[in-house]
Amino acid sequence: YVAGFSHEQPESKSLCRRVDMMVDFEQTGWGSWIVYPKKYNAYRCEGECPSPVDETFKPTNHAYIQSLLKLYQPSRVPCPACAPIKMNPLSMLYYEKGEVVLLHHEDMIIEECGCN
Repeated sequence: YVAGFSHEQPESKSLCRRVDMMVDFEQTGWGSWIVYPKKYNAYRCEGECPSPVDETFKPTNHAYIQSLLKLYQPSRVPCPACAPIKMNPLSMLYYEKGEVVLLHHEDMIIEECGCN
């Protein structure tokens, strides 16, 4: 073990997972009309899907078949994509035509990532 170096091989990638992705509406230029929240964690999906993919990644049937083909034809077939499989809404207060309104926007927060 050498301090500062990982035990993982350089070519190995982390498996598909949900990671933080903070959204700050002040930085997007929307801070003047969004009352609440000013920032929130939208999350994002990153990482590799294994070949063959297993049920822990909740693959679609297509992703499962694609991962099998990837196992046998690695140069011809890409890995299934690590992507959102469950999303939650975000309730927001903002100004619209001079009034403060409350709306629930669907699919704003990633709840779970998987392979598809």
